[in-house]
Amino acid sequence: MASPTTWHVGFMQVPGLAEKLVADRTADYLSYFFGFGKFSSSEVEHYTKEAYGFASQLHAMFEIYRAFPANEKFNAAQRERNDVPLFLGAGDGSPFAKLIPTFAEGLRANGCIHVKTGLIRDSVHYVVGDQPEAVTDLIEKHASPAK
Repeated sequence: MASPTTWHVGFMQVPGLAEKLVADRTADYLSYFFGFGKFSSSEVEHYTKEAYGFASQLHAMFEIYRAFPANEKFNAAQRERNDVPLFLGAGDGSPFAKLIPTFAEGLRANGCIHVKTGLIRDSVHYVVGDQPEAVTDLIEKHASPAK
């Protein structure tokens, strides 16, 4: 049987299916993801009613997942040297935290030569919401011109 993550991404690949299954159940669907962050009740209400409360918004959200196969092909074809500095991070409580080194090696293998990694303490998946000051500090540190 496919893992929950594989099934989750797989069912989203079928055009329109995810929208039909989630329509009128947006709060139920999104409640799973709210467990990966620190959301207040007013933020939950905002996301379920305003940010993803309409069919067109749900469609846009699912299109991100539908783009994965095309993104994978595009990224696999990139082999030229890329000198753009990259910081790849995740929340220290994120399910992706342990994969950051693997992701970084994949980037390096495809030509990205300035890849730094790190974990954002006391955050899960939604690092900007969980630790906005820490994310701001990382942006300032890594996006500032070298001195």
